Amino acid sequence: MTGVEVNEQGQIVALPFRVEKLSFDAKWASQGGSQLDLDLTCCTFSAEGKLRSFAGPGHSSAEDGGVLHQGDADGDTVLVYPAKLDPHCEALIFVLSASDSDVSTMNLSTPDTLQFHGHSAELDAGLEPMFQCNLKPHLPASEAATWASAADSQSMIICAMHRSTDSWVTTFSLLPQPSHSWGHFLPELRNVLGQLAGFPVQKLAAAQDGAVEKVVLLRRYEDRTVEALSCSGQPVQKVRLDFGWEGALEGEGIEGVEMEWNALCYDITGEQTQAVSSRSKEADGITAVPDPPAPEEEEPAPAEAEAEAEDEGGDEAKPDAAVEEKLPAAAKNSDEFPQKDGVIVELPALPGATRSIVITINNFAGEGLGPLTCAHLRLTDVSSADASQHKSMGWCRFPSTPGAHKDRPTVVMAKLYKARPLIPIGAAAGESCLSAFSQWRAAASSPDLPAFLADSALVRTALLSITKAQASASQLAKTIADKTEAGEDLSEEVKAQDRAQWQWRMGCMGRPLPGASLEDSADELKGIANYEGRYDSTDKRRDDRAKAVYGNADTYFGQYSDDRRQGVGLYLVAKGGGYAGSYAGSKREGQGIMRMPDGAVYQGQFAADKFEGQGQYEYVDGSTYVGAWKGGKKHGEGVYWDVQGGCLRGTWDAGTLKGQGIYDQPSYQFKGNFKANLPEGECSFTICAHRSLGMPARAASHVLADHGPIMLQKGNYMLPPGVGADPPAEGEPPSEDVVAPAYPKYEGLGYKSAVSMPQEAADLSFPPASAAKPLVVPSRPLNVI
Repeated sequence: MTGVEVNEQGQIVALPFRVEKLSFDAKWASQGGSQLDLDLTCCTFSAEGKLRSFAGPGHSSAEDGGVLHQGDADGDTVLVYPAKLDPHCEALIFVLSASDSDVSTMNLSTPDTLQFHGHSAELDAGLEPMFQCNLKPHLPASEAATWASAADSQSMIICAMHRSTDSWVTTFSLLPQPSHSWGHFLPELRNVLGQLAGFPVQKLAAAQDGAVEKVVLLRRYEDRTVEALSCSGQPVQKVRLDFGWEGALEGEGIEGVEMEWNALCYDITGEQTQAVSSRSKEADGITAVPDPPAPEEEEPAPAEAEAEAEDEGGDEAKPDAAVEEKLPAAAKNSDEFPQKDGVIVELPALPGATRSIVITINNFAGEGLGPLTCAHLRLTDVSSADASQHKSMGWCRFPSTPGAHKDRPTVVMAKLYKARPLIPIGAAAGESCLSAFSQWRAAASSPDLPAFLADSALVRTALLSITKAQASASQLAKTIADKTEAGEDLSEEVKAQDRAQWQWRMGCMGRPLPGASLEDSADELKGIANYEGRYDSTDKRRDDRAKAVYGNADTYFGQYSDDRRQGVGLYLVAKGGGYAGSYAGSKREGQGIMRMPDGAVYQGQFAADKFEGQGQYEYVDGSTYVGAWKGGKKHGEGVYWDVQGGCLRGTWDAGTLKGQGIYDQPSYQFKGNFKANLPEGECSFTICAHRSLGMPARAASHVLADHGPIMLQKGNYMLPPGVGADPPAEGEPPSEDVVAPAYPKYEGLGYKSAVSMPQEAADLSFPPASAAKPLVVPSRPLNVI
């Protein structure tokens, strides 16, 4: 039994009578390995079209447990218990949405399969299929997901479950929507209600007065620019933060509850610069929201007047209790904000060193977040002096079951922070100093990432451009920090430079923290301030497109798993240089390209953060080593090519050349023994009047016949006293980082020619055929990423 096949808009499916449980399942899959992040949400409405509640990501329960949300990487499920639904709940609408970000191309067309199924269960019985629907044919036609078409099917209004005469029915809408948040298309949801058969459209029409509120309920870890959240089309200058909470938090006899909020400001290194809270609401760039005027108290009417009013009205003024409809009081609407406090943040007026503001709600009085049922944070764009032009930006919720977080007194609600502008895929690099990384980040969730790393020219160009931009940005940040510390005013030029390279973003968090005080949670808060990305179910960092700034101002972009750098990443060193390649356990592992602070470049294999395996090191003077490495040092067979075009072949041991080595130049070849990188003992020079340089044998013989033979001369090298001694095996501290290999130096050596005449020798080709050649990497323009 498969249930009803749904294949058109307006199709109605009657639900079983007196069913105990209904299951609505959205399932998706992709064969291309794309990272999928879809969400199924159920919104409940009253007969007047008022949003009552919703169940979805970050809000697992609605209608007092009558609607439950469950989800994993392959699909989401909404469970509905009809008997538990409030009588005022007239309809439930199911919406499927794809995540949205500045660099993401994912939409509902991204999955290869996209199915929606319904099941029901009678008392003490298993689930039985009710219907099934393939959603793919109802999406806008698109050959492939592109930046331009991604928004065409960011969401879909799938169906509405609504009351009929004596049961529930489901009507399928199958309407794609251009926004990732159902809060953006509430009018469309209400239009769906008005088209349902049997829905009380009279009540719906009477309740609509032309003003439709916009409720942008932000998903956990959703991250967007403040301009994108405001949708005002103008730069956001002022943001109002409103705080609220619900639960057993107020009233007589309640102990261990003292709710408060905090907004903590951090600089780029993670140091806290200033803070505001419930107890101290003023700081540079932050002001308290004025308290509303208290309502005027009306004088009570005299008792005689009340008695006269009752006599005049009589029994006729009272409603007929037998006729009046008996319904319990309507539940509180979910779009009514439980306002407790608020502040206004003037973004341009914040200290120049401010890079992030971490916003928390706390209860350090003993019971933690145990009494909490929901914490709220609302953001509003109040840049305009005209209050009618204020725009709702978003609403962060942290729902909780009473007693569930008794041991966690803090919940991080959101983070306001500055980041470098990102460029959409397909756009030119323009003037964005991190535009190269923007493209790399956009590819991080697609199968194209290995191709990017394989294109060494592209990686090198990106590293060079980004490290230069990083150095410039770090210098500007240092200038601002020094002037701020010295109490000097910033020039308009410096302010303009700072504004041009940053944009404000908002990330919704909803992450509870342990710690009996903010000081106890200082490390976690600092990490949150300097980390941009998602967390797993155990609150460990896990994201394919994360960003982290460390205490030394180094910056990492890339994949995180289990709170460690894992996978592919891009690491920028604040003092110069960077790395692009693979990570394992927060250490460089596998293939990668590293640019040193002095401009040298290593390309090859890594292990445990060190050069290990085969790799090429390009010195700043133009010389190159190609060969084996171990523990960050040359180890094994390799070839060193100097700036004169000569090559030194041999075997290295822990960074030093030992044993036999051969050095070739166009005019001669040296062959001898080496100790600690220096020639020692017997050796020979093969001197070539006109070396064949790899010419054919016949041409080479002509050269030799015309210009003379090849001569071999033996000799002996002597090391000065104390030079060339092996380093001690013990006592030398291990290297904690990659150390640039040293240049070969031969000053101070003694040489004595053998007491014999030079010998005739066979010609030698140059360069030697057995010598590994340096990899020549052409430059690539950055805007083709």
